[in-house]
Amino acid sequence: MRIDDWQPDLSRQQGPKFRVLANALREAARSGELAPGTRLPPMRELAWRLKVTTGTVARAYQVAAAEGVVESHVGRGSFVAAPPAKRPAPQPLLYEALDGGWRAEGLADLRIPQLPDCGQAARIGSHLAAIATQMGAAILDYTSLSRDADCRRAAVSWLQGRQLGEVTTEDLVLTHGGQHAITLVMGLCLADQPAKVMAEALTYPGMRHAARLMRAETLPVALDDQGMIPEDLDRVARRSGARLVCLTPSAQNPTLASMSADRKAGIVEVARRHDLQIIEDECYAPSPDAAGAPSLRMMAPERVWHVSSFSKIIAAGLRFGMLICPQGMGQAGRVAAQHSHMGLSLPITALSLRLLESGEAARIGSEILTVVEDRRLLALSLLDGLAPVSRPGVPMLWLPLPQPWKADDLVSRAALAGVIVRPAGDFAAAAPGREVPVEAVRIALNCRMERARLAEALSTLAEMVHSGPLVGPE
Repeated sequence: MRIDDWQPDLSRQQGPKFRVLANALREAARSGELAPGTRLPPMRELAWRLKVTTGTVARAYQVAAAEGVVESHVGRGSFVAAPPAKRPAPQPLLYEALDGGWRAEGLADLRIPQLPDCGQAARIGSHLAAIATQMGAAILDYTSLSRDADCRRAAVSWLQGRQLGEVTTEDLVLTHGGQHAITLVMGLCLADQPAKVMAEALTYPGMRHAARLMRAETLPVALDDQGMIPEDLDRVARRSGARLVCLTPSAQNPTLASMSADRKAGIVEVARRHDLQIIEDECYAPSPDAAGAPSLRMMAPERVWHVSSFSKIIAAGLRFGMLICPQGMGQAGRVAAQHSHMGLSLPITALSLRLLESGEAARIGSEILTVVEDRRLLALSLLDGLAPVSRPGVPMLWLPLPQPWKADDLVSRAALAGVIVRPAGDFAAAAPGREVPVEAVRIALNCRMERARLAEALSTLAEMVHSGPLVGPE
């Protein structure tokens, strides 16, 4: 259709005229009624044709441009934009773990950290059995905003050992694990902000998947051995206009970098300068330490969303997460959670409450930590001389590779030798094809693997790295 013949009926929809006109532009572009590249009329001319004000047309063009329907060029005018290229199908966030991490043919899967089996499955099962006898008619109703209050109070008590500052039950939102909490915050923060998320140049893939779900661009920020660099965050925020940053201060995934108090203060300073919202992902945070560095939530409670969960310390299958919202945002967070999934199911909140109040969660966490530490120290001894990076209580290591190793080459050769690890490129925040800032691999400690077999796999990997890329299985 020629643009001169396009005459949308603005009386068909309710609402502000500029919004109705923007909707009409979107529908015409998507249906093909207005072809890509069609030049839109000058605002004054279209306003006269549609019997609206020039300001109405201007606002409609702005909305359509923000949605990617229209492209504006100074001196040339506004045009119908070409439809965006279809995105490739999303990849699974998790690999399908091999049975127990070690199959009959001797393949060691060190891609995903796996907690040890300390009998928690049976203990959790016994609590579930008790809950089943006490459920009553409450299971017939939806979860209201206040029905999880007891579980939130127990969770606040559980979190008190961490350097979080003042946290109340009203600040807390219960989620289906840390990944769900991150996605929920992105949905809230990007609703009226640029669809852009800043993250460490190497970051947890789940963060990228959450941003993609929000149709947001992920912008990499440089990092060093203390994590995200404030000066580069300042640069990226200033150039991009992004207002949301996601980072992991205590045990950065995958590099295991850990921020000092001064580094955190630098991040907070930049965040306040640009009015940034911060997602503080601390699912891998070390054990509570009253003398430890303050969290970002403690330093900037007005803008930090602190994420924690049971997945890395008790059992990943529980899908129980805790989101501490910025001060005054707890109710908004719980309403958003209700809109998203109607709240956690009653069996999960009842189970989590029992685990927290009975002390079972603390006991399981302590037992798991003991095994994880044993495996971590084993890995450090077997990788001696290669300068692996690790953190107490975290079931993975980061291994920068000596020259002339390339991470992808090592991963391929290690797989041929029966050991599967992940290259640095798997964690790149930048778009595919961009240069990865370091040649390294992440080694996840599969703590359900027999200790001797884990030692054998790590020894194989260490020998291969020491020998260099010219020696190994072909």
